[in-house]
Amino acid sequence: MTTLKNIQKYLVRKYIFLQCKLLRHSLLEIRVRALKNIRSKLDHGLIAIPDLVQERMLFVFLLEWFNFPEVPMQEEVLDLIGALSKHPTGAQMLREVGAVDFLTQLSPNVDPRLQTIVDGIFDQLFHLPEALPSCPPTTSYEPHSVPSLGYFQCSKPKQTDAPTPRVSFSTSVRCLKFSVFPWLSLNTTDRHILSSNESSLRSDNHNLVRTTCELLRDVIMQDFPAEIFLQRPSAVQSLLSLLGLNVDGDVSYLTFQALACLEQLCRNLRSRLRFYRDPSFCSAKQDPVSQNSSISYPQEVRATQHSGVSSPEEISTRPSVVGRPVQRVRGDGQDGDAASSSGSSSQRGAPPRPAQQSPLPQPHPELPPEMEAEDSLELQLQQWSLARFAVVTVEHALPLIRTESLKVFQRVLELLAEAQGLLGDSIAPEVWDEHSLTATELREKLQACIETLGDVIYYHHGMTSSEQPESSLIHHRMVFTGTAIFTIRLLQTLLPVEKAGDNLPESTVAAIFLVCLDSSFSVAYPLIHESAVAYLEQACFERYSLYRRVSRVSHCMEATCTFLKDAQAEGDKNWHELLELADQGIDAFPYHQHLPVVKECVQICSYLWKFAQASPLLQSESQKIFLKLLSHPLSPVKAETYSCTLSILKVQDAKPASSICSGVHFLLHSHVLYEISMFGLQDQAREVSAAAKDILLYLLKGRLMMTAASWSRFNEALYPVIPILQSYASTEDALGNCILLISEASAEKGDEVCSLTARLRAALRLLFTKLIVYKMCYLRYNLPFQAPSHHAVSPYCSVLPPYSDLLSLKPAWEALQITWNTAWHSGIDGLLDCCFVTKIKMITDLLAAVVLRISNLKSGLHDCVSKVRDASSHSTVTFAMTRMHLYLLADRLALKSTAQSNKTILQTLSWHNAVERFLMVRPACRQDERLLVDIVSFLNTFFKQNQSELDHQDLKWLLELLLNQVFINKPQICEVLSGPFASELSLRLLQCLRLSDAPCFYGLPSLERTLRTMAHVTALPGWSTHTPNMEPNTLCLKYLSGLLEVISSFYVDLGGNSMSFMGKGVTKNAVICLLHLSHEMMKENKNEDWISLWSLGREQSSDGQSAAQLGLAWLIPLWVDRDPEVRCASLAVGAALSSLERGCVALSESCQNISGGLWATVLNILLERQECSMVRREAAFILQNLLVMPMPANAEEAKECAWQSPCVHDEDSGLCLVGLPALQALLYHCQFFESVGQMVKSCYMGRHAFTLSPPPPPANVTQGMVSTRPEHCHSDSAFTQESHPGGMTEPAAIVTPHLLLAVCGLLDNLLAVLPEFSLSALKQNQILENMARLERLVLSSVYYVQSLCKFLQSAAVHSEDMPFHREIFKPLLNNLISILTLPVADLDAQAQGAMLNTWADVLMLLATLLHRNQAAVGPSVGVALGKHWQRFSGDTHTHTKVCYKGWRQANGKGRQKETEDCVERMKHIYAELHLESVKTGKILSQQAVATELRLAAVLMALWPWFLLDDLTMTAALELLCVYTANCTVGHSSGSSGSVQPVLPKTAVTNSLMHGVMKLASQVAPDNSSIHSLAFSLLANLAISRDCKGVLLKSNFLQHFLSLPMPKAGGRSSSPAAEPLFLWLKLLLNVSFGEDGQQMILRLRGALELLVGLAQSKHSSSKPTILLILHNICFCSANKPKVLANGMSTGFTRFYILMVDQHCFLFFFLYTKCILVVLLHNS
Repeated sequence: MTTLKNIQKYLVRKYIFLQCKLLRHSLLEIRVRALKNIRSKLDHGLIAIPDLVQERMLFVFLLEWFNFPEVPMQEEVLDLIGALSKHPTGAQMLREVGAVDFLTQLSPNVDPRLQTIVDGIFDQLFHLPEALPSCPPTTSYEPHSVPSLGYFQCSKPKQTDAPTPRVSFSTSVRCLKFSVFPWLSLNTTDRHILSSNESSLRSDNHNLVRTTCELLRDVIMQDFPAEIFLQRPSAVQSLLSLLGLNVDGDVSYLTFQALACLEQLCRNLRSRLRFYRDPSFCSAKQDPVSQNSSISYPQEVRATQHSGVSSPEEISTRPSVVGRPVQRVRGDGQDGDAASSSGSSSQRGAPPRPAQQSPLPQPHPELPPEMEAEDSLELQLQQWSLARFAVVTVEHALPLIRTESLKVFQRVLELLAEAQGLLGDSIAPEVWDEHSLTATELREKLQACIETLGDVIYYHHGMTSSEQPESSLIHHRMVFTGTAIFTIRLLQTLLPVEKAGDNLPESTVAAIFLVCLDSSFSVAYPLIHESAVAYLEQACFERYSLYRRVSRVSHCMEATCTFLKDAQAEGDKNWHELLELADQGIDAFPYHQHLPVVKECVQICSYLWKFAQASPLLQSESQKIFLKLLSHPLSPVKAETYSCTLSILKVQDAKPASSICSGVHFLLHSHVLYEISMFGLQDQAREVSAAAKDILLYLLKGRLMMTAASWSRFNEALYPVIPILQSYASTEDALGNCILLISEASAEKGDEVCSLTARLRAALRLLFTKLIVYKMCYLRYNLPFQAPSHHAVSPYCSVLPPYSDLLSLKPAWEALQITWNTAWHSGIDGLLDCCFVTKIKMITDLLAAVVLRISNLKSGLHDCVSKVRDASSHSTVTFAMTRMHLYLLADRLALKSTAQSNKTILQTLSWHNAVERFLMVRPACRQDERLLVDIVSFLNTFFKQNQSELDHQDLKWLLELLLNQVFINKPQICEVLSGPFASELSLRLLQCLRLSDAPCFYGLPSLERTLRTMAHVTALPGWSTHTPNMEPNTLCLKYLSGLLEVISSFYVDLGGNSMSFMGKGVTKNAVICLLHLSHEMMKENKNEDWISLWSLGREQSSDGQSAAQLGLAWLIPLWVDRDPEVRCASLAVGAALSSLERGCVALSESCQNISGGLWATVLNILLERQECSMVRREAAFILQNLLVMPMPANAEEAKECAWQSPCVHDEDSGLCLVGLPALQALLYHCQFFESVGQMVKSCYMGRHAFTLSPPPPPANVTQGMVSTRPEHCHSDSAFTQESHPGGMTEPAAIVTPHLLLAVCGLLDNLLAVLPEFSLSALKQNQILENMARLERLVLSSVYYVQSLCKFLQSAAVHSEDMPFHREIFKPLLNNLISILTLPVADLDAQAQGAMLNTWADVLMLLATLLHRNQAAVGPSVGVALGKHWQRFSGDTHTHTKVCYKGWRQANGKGRQKETEDCVERMKHIYAELHLESVKTGKILSQQAVATELRLAAVLMALWPWFLLDDLTMTAALELLCVYTANCTVGHSSGSSGSVQPVLPKTAVTNSLMHGVMKLASQVAPDNSSIHSLAFSLLANLAISRDCKGVLLKSNFLQHFLSLPMPKAGGRSSSPAAEPLFLWLKLLLNVSFGEDGQQMILRLRGALELLVGLAQSKHSSSKPTILLILHNICFCSANKPKVLANGMSTGFTRFYILMVDQHCFLFFFLYTKCILVVLLHNS
């Protein structure tokens, strides 16, 4: 009966589905018939409303009924919608598909009587259901828009401007983060491939299924986008069915194949998800139509892209690749038109001018024939969402965890880990609250999976019994741990903690409780355990309370062990901490019952009460603990306390009185005596009462053993308890007699226990106690007597919480066992070392020992390594390697940090030797191969996870092992491991490219793997340079030949730009390898001959035409490939090749058969707004490189120019433009600058991270000069790694900073070749202003900053009126200057190089702006510098060092561009030294930095370039003046070294000082700052003895004698006065040393000249001259020489006299002059 009902339900659903399809038929009659059929079946009860509401598409098609041109039966349709809306599920469906918005727009456009029906529907839709629909879940379909023609435009012409109400599935389902991937159409070939493999997966032939799985994993999943398998889920369903395939109760080997396929699919889906979320690859193109032909251009471009003749011949046979004719649409870059073919300027030679896009919906262009015959709408309705796939995968994989194979569990857990990531990416936390059908279905499936996980955890936890072998125990424990980690991580991913109580199944809660109680698990994975506790608290408070109790007891047990260790330790103790630990340990007595704790506590109490000066706080706390022990509810504890107390008394009994009284002071307190007397004496336990009686007897009889003070203290303490003791007064025992003696009146003086009053009261109390039998005496005389009352229960007795339930709960008791033993042995390591041998022996069974050894990560890994090392069978090694793999996988799931990871623990063990033997021996059998696969899989996981610096040693070991196998006789391989390994691996990979002639004979799996590995290897810089037996150039050529053969076979021979996905993996990886290869060849080949090697050979065309050279024509179709990554990589290859002149020529020649040629093709790609940014960026790089080529400026130059590109020809006018005029027309025609303006305005600002991987370097144009070949040859890492995640903000293509980077370089080159035209366009489109608004971008990419600065600098150079002074540029300047303060010391070499180049570009831009318009820009720059000055000046030392390192690298290569950069860096050093010199105490440290960096050597190398530019020379001299001021090291460095003559006709001598003297000896022009600075520098250097020697040998001072003297009475500002002042300053510094004084004296006529100048009445230099003469005469040996020269004038004698007498006035003048000189020099 159940089966019959299911069949009926199926038939009803099938009927409804078929009728729904007919409701959207294009023929009116069929639509009407389908509607009538549904209503008829509904009226006759053959179907019901609950049946109809299950079909989601019915609601869509009923609403779309109103979008057709003819709309009959409107009332019937609305009535049916109204009936459906009365059902809760129907109302929910209508809301989800957007019926509210649709009906809102529909209502005003229908008849009034129909509006009433619409209003009724609204009432139902806005009525909230009281409860969730109880209907069974249905297949969750995902949002898709259904195109329509527009009902309202046809029936209501007056409202044609209103938007068309369209039906679409609601995309606001809150339970999904990501629903479905964009739909991808397939051609017939791909559909056949998928259907064939799906059929094979369902075959009964296991061998066929296995090979199909391998083909899927190794080939098809590498070629086809992963979303294809969700959009057509038949293959996935077959793979999931294989997971349940068991053979004889064991897991089938086909299950492993299915697991591997599903895991690969999960990885690919995550990769595709990141790809779609990457803004750089975000594209608005609609696959597949818009990515294959001219219809791939944007709609506004297509509107005008047509030839002059609109005839059927417009579609003709055009070769997609030369020699392969394909029916194609003209104008897509694949046309066969030659460069000289006719056509107007709007069809060829330029991209079309964009037109206004129509606001009306555009019909889809016609699909290619191979894409027809596929009902995409029906397929889209059947596709799976990402969330559904992930949930179903988990659902089918979980039952495999119950198997007894640890390897199966490893594979399943790896799959679950991948699926968990997909769940987190696709399902939102709202899934637990939302009431949509999609959310309900997902929620139910997730709860079922979570419940299954709970059952699995419980199952494996309960299977760990002592009857099982050790291997089984290990298996269950490993599965328990891994499943627990995955369960908690799954909950963290999907279920908010606060919602756990309502959504966690009971079995899962019980399992989480077990995880929380597992002490070993909590130690190994503390974060996971903490999260488990949080979920338990929300899910079940009762179990959480139990856990908290166990946790508190565990803490107390740990405190107990710590107390015992500290108490028994030697040395000083922290008594407060000890007492606190003791108090906590007492609470745990019901669980550990370790009675030695009592003895330690009593001894501590006795010790702390010994001393008279003891801390009252310590005594009080210790007494509380003692009373707690005396009154403990557990009899053993109480008995032990009394026994230990009595023992202390007995020990003290044998000691002197002073000792015993100090040892028993802790008992001499009324509280203690009250507890002993009141409760100890009458305790039911005989050992307690007897000990209490003995304690009191010892105290009462201790008069002779106590000092007077102690006996007095005892009397005071005893008085309050005498009434209690008198109840025991008797003559029958010793204690009773002692009590009677208390009240005796005959006691001698000093022997009495209490006072007379007390004894009287005691006697009366005793009297009444003995007359109690005579009631009349007690009640009847009214005596003033009131009997005292006492506690029935000790006030110090602690109430024990219930503990029997914890002792009876096995998991709790096991947790407490582990906790106690772990604490007792100071950790699990100590416990394992002691093998559980303890005094209490709480763990003695093998089960606990094994569980503990496995759970402890270090011991578990050590056990695995030992098993691998000592293994004698394959199974043993496999089992141990699987365990090690699971440890690493657990780290990945638990998100452990590197420091706490299992990998770090493993690196401390000697695991290399254990694994090494399996890597050094070639496998000899199938089992060996499988074992080697397991080991390699482990190594792969090991090196991928938790990467750190510690991996270096492991990598070194592995590479050395592999290289030693390759180069058996080559010693010392460890020195350079990575380079030789990469080169050797590249050689081995090259051998795998031995291909056949036909693609059908290729080993596709091997080829796919080879090319993927090649892509990674060739991404390493210098991968070809370490081959011992092959030159790098030879290796590169072999790679080029093999890769071109792959491209030729898999792309060219198969029709070029095919719509098939088959082989796309080969094509993509081959193109990426070619990209890397192009950079390697540019680096290793110094000439351009290698460009020709990239051409494919001559091939015969298919139509029998003559053979033709393909050239680079194979590359062009790749630019419009279906895959954006292929388009990007192939365009990057073009950018690399076009960086050389021959590359530009080759590309241009290969595009001769394309309309518009190379320029139009690349411009179309750049300006296509629907294209992704990465593709457009590479097109911009190609254009940037093309602009480097010399282009003729007019027709005359064109006749002599070999480069005839671009070329624009108009057939109507016959006008032909070549070179710059054609370029200008091309840019104007395609509205290039308008498009660039739109790019800048719409730039994506969502990423704020530095991008330090350099982009492919295009050539550059600077002020009309062709740049040199780019040096850096690194490729973009995005091609060899997965795309970085980012956010999609809109369906249109996104303009990213990567694209703007390339656009800035392109604009820079345009400014160089078309300055006026470009400047005008920049201003007209406000491009500079819009770029300034993107000031935040300069903090996201240093390469963007470099490109932007160069572009802005070019704009500033070519025009003085650029608006850099406006307010909008101030934030940009501020951010640019802030870049100069970024720390660089901790960056690697590549990052430091990037920052250095960025600093240079920023400083050069600032210098250019200030030079061009200082008045306007200067204030803004000054304010920006002021904001960052403190940080900027603080990093001067580091920045200078880094700059010098960069200079040394550049100088070693000797390239002009880098030398120019070095000049700018020296300017930067000068600016910092100059500015720092004004700060007190800073100059000396900065000079030390400059000396350390060999500043003089740098400037000597740059001296020839300084001579070419006065401004640069001025800056260099100022820098040297600051450097040499008061710096003796700087003096000597200025006179050493040499300068090589670099430029012709430049007289440069052999030292820097000679160069400066050359400048100073020239005739000084008016206001020459260089001349003045040269003398100032020489004056600084003249202090040094070495520099004076250079002045002497060069006869430079002879020029002073021929100096023109100022005329008598002349002005001090005369032309002759300035040189004289400079010379005198130099001579003054020379005269400070004896050697300098001798030099002046040897100048014939120098003294006479100086004296003559000193005697001049109007000389303004008299103080300087006097100082020179003073210095000469200061040495007594020089005086006779002065006098002997005939200078006996009164002036000279007076001067000498003043010198001899050390006149104070002259000394003051001398000091003042020296200060002036020093201040000037500094």
